[in-house]
Amino acid sequence: MFRIVCMLLIGFLNLSLFAQEYSLSGTVTGLENKEVLLMRITGDNRKIVDTAQTDLTGSFVFELSEKFPVGQYGIITGKGQMVEFLFNNENIQFVTTGSTATDQVQIIESVENLIYYDYLNIKGMNMYKLDVLYPVILYYPKDDPYYEKTLTEVINLRNQIQEKVAGIIEEYPETMASRYIKVDEPVFANPELSPPEQAAYLKSHYFKDGDFLDTLLLSSNILTSKIVSYLSLYQDKNLNQQQLEKQLIMAVDTVLEKAFTDQVVYEFIINFLIGGFEAIGFEKGLEHIANQNLLSELCVNTERKKELENKMEIIRKLAIGQPAPDFESVDIFGDTVRLSAIKSEKTILVFWASWCPHCNKILPELKEFYNNAQTSKLQVIGISVDNEKEGLIAAIAEHGYNWINIAELKGWDGDIPVEYGIVATPSFIVLDQDKTIIGKPGNARELRSFLE
Repeated sequence: MFRIVCMLLIGFLNLSLFAQEYSLSGTVTGLENKEVLLMRITGDNRKIVDTAQTDLTGSFVFELSEKFPVGQYGIITGKGQMVEFLFNNENIQFVTTGSTATDQVQIIESVENLIYYDYLNIKGMNMYKLDVLYPVILYYPKDDPYYEKTLTEVINLRNQIQEKVAGIIEEYPETMASRYIKVDEPVFANPELSPPEQAAYLKSHYFKDGDFLDTLLLSSNILTSKIVSYLSLYQDKNLNQQQLEKQLIMAVDTVLEKAFTDQVVYEFIINFLIGGFEAIGFEKGLEHIANQNLLSELCVNTERKKELENKMEIIRKLAIGQPAPDFESVDIFGDTVRLSAIKSEKTILVFWASWCPHCNKILPELKEFYNNAQTSKLQVIGISVDNEKEGLIAAIAEHGYNWINIAELKGWDGDIPVEYGIVATPSFIVLDQDKTIIGKPGNARELRSFLE
């Protein structure tokens, strides 16, 4: 009897474990014997979590165990197409030709994705038509019958999207797809308003109540894509750089105000904005977030909160006009280097690596200026994030980077890269003769402006 009970228990446990296994299977026409990648999507991050091989029919299968969190995933095919899916503990099966990024995806199995793709198809088709018709509404004579016909069609196309969203939310309120679609739904202004009036309306109505309350959105690109679209409303080619920065800061303030409803969401959004602004070199935006964030008002001291507070401190410390943090190290020859001891009108700190291809595109231009300048006018300190000395020494010799070269050989964890908050190579920081930070050029053109 005991043996029978044990066998039944073991069978039950095996059945329970099996029930937690799901599959994501697909067929991409024309993709025979190729590797496909499964990526988890969180905001603007894409992380490869599995790989699979297609067979002679272009079919493949991913096993989705309990280690796969629910959320949005993407499958990258060999042709560069990404097919997005929602995983919510169910089997997923689809087919697509996979020849272009706009190909139709046919969902064979998965309630979540049947709902999601039903929405995506009507949204994509109608938004394409609206983009074609908007110029007619804007420029066509309003007393012409064709204008009225076009306006009616624009309203119908918008209503179809809104009715589809409302129907999904009403019929499937508990699904992940419904929660994502609710936030992703396009925002429309009155098409008969002038462009400035439409822009003003969208700026004030772009986010709905609840957009920043659902933490499930963080396991997708839905919310971050909406934030990027919102920021784009403030871009105007007629504005100069200073005016554009001021407009973007206004947009950032709105986003942070709306996001201050849930601590997890707020921390996620701040981290997203910082990463984006670091990538485009928007220093004023970074400094604004560092000085105006409300992290100190959050009750729970999470690990992400601590990391963000450290980032904020680094951003404030390295703002334009601040004294550069002093450091003392040794160069590749063993000679002591102290930043404050450098006597030069300008000093450029270059954070780079021997394995960085972009470094070897921009550093030769810096090398040309350095070789033609007097050390009293210009000094360059190369700070490597390499781990291995041999490859670094070879790269320095090959390219003739004969400025001061420091190699802590700790990768990104070197004392100087950590002190300066370096997250990418190459990174440049320009100092004046007093070692005050006067610039952080993000490309060759900006670097050149400090050198010429």
